[in-house]
Amino acid sequence: MEHIHSRRKFIHQCMSIGAVFLGGSILLSACGQKKASPDKEKTDKKPAGNSGSCDDLTGVSPEEVKKRQTFGYVKESTVPGSHCGNCGLFIPPAEGASCGGCLLFKGPIDPAGYCTQYAPKT
Repeated sequence: MEHIHSRRKFIHQCMSIGAVFLGGSILLSACGQKKASPDKEKTDKKPAGNSGSCDDLTGVSPEEVKKRQTFGYVKESTVPGSHCGNCGLFIPPAEGASCGGCLLFKGPIDPAGYCTQYAPKT
């Protein structure tokens, strides 16, 4: 009977020690991570190709550029009252940026732009 008790005690001790090491390693890894500075966060959150001009498609894949063309995206709407800025698919620009984004394709989007998939905000 003592062997069963000893085996249980051994397994319990092994599990306890393993939990302590796992918890300790998680704590140590969390302590070693540096939080990004607010200035770095702003530059990291810039969408690809957003260097101030909504025409700059640097970093946008050829497939995404083709999608833009397929949807007939233009940087200035010719349809009165319909523009990307009041479209339900438009992603507003980040603070300090002039270009937003779109749920349909990647790359910078001018709020004054337009495409054939325009859907008014509800």
